[in-house]
Amino acid sequence: MMRSICAATLVVAIAGCAMPHSQVASGSARPTLSLVGAPIDSELLLDGQLIGPANQYNGVNGVMSIEEGPHAVEVRQGNTVLAKKKILAASGETVAVDVTSGGQ
Repeated sequence: MMRSICAATLVVAIAGCAMPHSQVASGSARPTLSLVGAPIDSELLLDGQLIGPANQYNGVNGVMSIEEGPHAVEVRQGNTVLAKKKILAASGETVAVDVTSGGQ
C-alpha cells in the first residue's frame, strides 16, 4: 500500500515538472519591395547585392520581402542604370519604386 502511494506521488510530481514552453512572435509583417515597370532583361541590386531579374518583383506577380530600415535600390539593364533610389522600409508596408521614372 505504501509503495502505491509513493509511486502515485512520484508520478504526480514528475508530471508537474514539464518543461516550460514559450513562443516569440513580432506581430507585424515584414516590409516588401515592388518595382513598377522593370523591363524583362533588367536586374535588381539591393544594398549593392545582385538579387536577380527585377521584373519578378513587379507587384503583380510578386514582391520581395525586405528587412525594416534604409535600403539602396538600383535597377540596371546591362551597364545602364534605369532607376536608383534610397528607401526607408517600415513594418508591413510595400515600397514601390517606379523604374520608368528613374526611381521617383
